[in-house]
Amino acid sequence: MRLKLENLKISINEIPRDCRKIDRRLHPYIAAYCHTAAANITGYRILSKSIDSRSRVPQLIYSIIADIDGLDAVPAGTAETAEAEILYGIDSLKLQSGGTPVKHPLIVGTGPAGLMAAYLLAACGCEPVIFDRGFDVSRRKQDIDDFHQSRLLNPESNYLLGEGGAGTFSDGKLYTRTRDSRIGFILQAFVDAGAPPEILYLKHPHIGSDILPVMVTNIRKKIEEMGGRFHFGRGVKSLLLKDGVCEGVTMLDGENHHAPAVLLAHGLGGRELSGELMRQGIAHQRKGFQLGCRIEHLQEFIDRNQYHLANRPHCLGAAEYSLVSRPPEKFNTAGVTTFCMCPGGEIVPSTAFAGQLSTNGMSRYARNGKFANSCLIATMPPETFEHAADAYDFLASLERRAFELGGSNYTAPAQDAAAFVRREKHLASGETSYSFGLRPARLDELLPEPISRAIATALVHFEKIFPGFMKSGRIIGIESYISSPVRFDRDPETMENQVKKLYIAGEGAGFAGGITSAAVDGLKVAEQILSSR
Repeated sequence: MRLKLENLKISINEIPRDCRKIDRRLHPYIAAYCHTAAANITGYRILSKSIDSRSRVPQLIYSIIADIDGLDAVPAGTAETAEAEILYGIDSLKLQSGGTPVKHPLIVGTGPAGLMAAYLLAACGCEPVIFDRGFDVSRRKQDIDDFHQSRLLNPESNYLLGEGGAGTFSDGKLYTRTRDSRIGFILQAFVDAGAPPEILYLKHPHIGSDILPVMVTNIRKKIEEMGGRFHFGRGVKSLLLKDGVCEGVTMLDGENHHAPAVLLAHGLGGRELSGELMRQGIAHQRKGFQLGCRIEHLQEFIDRNQYHLANRPHCLGAAEYSLVSRPPEKFNTAGVTTFCMCPGGEIVPSTAFAGQLSTNGMSRYARNGKFANSCLIATMPPETFEHAADAYDFLASLERRAFELGGSNYTAPAQDAAAFVRREKHLASGETSYSFGLRPARLDELLPEPISRAIATALVHFEKIFPGFMKSGRIIGIESYISSPVRFDRDPETMENQVKKLYIAGEGAGFAGGITSAAVDGLKVAEQILSSR
């Protein structure tokens, strides 16, 4: 009998403390739920898994399809189902797109949007040509290691630029509010390329920055097997435009490349290319964008608060949090959310420009680091700047000042969270996951006054609902590569810009906000390239 169990709850007290792979050992719990013997559970598939830590004893909550022998009736709390294992194959997207072979479309960027677009186009026989200003993951990792040794940034190969985009070194969080049928396909493609299988069912899945490089490399190799060609270290300078049609691109070295379609997925690190697009008259709009700074705590503190346990058992994993501040209108202050929370993670210098500093967070698959960090973000309204290009100039200026405050050597400016609220220059301890170290600074003065005020208000609120969050936290650097201040126009049906045969996708285009949503956007555009004539 195949049954669907919608709400299987397992108390942490029921799980051996040394159990690390509880998802593989659910037979006795399923059996108890269905009032049968564990030997009768012949197989199961997890549909979803989450943690409920609202009570004093956390619970794991599963939705499961199980095959069970020896039952005479359907147990209470279950339902008989014919649902089989869900397979997200390339054929489903081929059918959606129509599978028209457009030979050698050109893709710029190998972040999630560019990679997944290339994956679908290659699978449909298009033999896409993919350019990236940065380098492959192997070279990129070496350049990052050299950066940590020398403090000399390679502007073409760093935490922000290169194969896989910024997401390759940012934990690989896959949670998104986007609801799209393509997500299942994307997650399955990631698993097929080496991502942990549990990303298919976890509520807040992540891959880890130690696994992501392997996964990204395998996706690239698969694209190459299907006819795609990658060219790293090849930056695009501008578009080749004629009579309202994009005919290709001009490279930074002056070489022209012609193509039947051009997809730009240059990411948030492609500010220079976005600026050139605006100068070439590509239609765009100003949009609100996020700005903020990292806050860091000991992971042990986060665990205690979230799980209400003195010692975290292995089966729970490092605790996360998601906090929101929505001040009443009388406060005249913007809201703040925590973003890109990295349990057991570290803070890294994520910038593509020498002499400028922006931070980001990353964590490895095990999330077993000493510290936890997240970004406190508020929104800069679109009307803040007269032109979108002014927003890019503002961000660059802010990053230069952050670099200088840190001592002009990628040390990060930092401030105790409580001192940020009091508007004081104070840092009680330099202990941090940030490898280049910290230097006391007035980040409350560095950030624009409305953003600083919003974060200070939020910190006071967070202290009330999460005791110790402000008192034990430290504010580090600024984070300025969160979202784009520009959204390039495109037809909602054809996905083309007003310039024919030009498609702009992903975070750099203003249409996504994370790995999964960017990958979805890349697939959507690829489908339209396939269905175009």
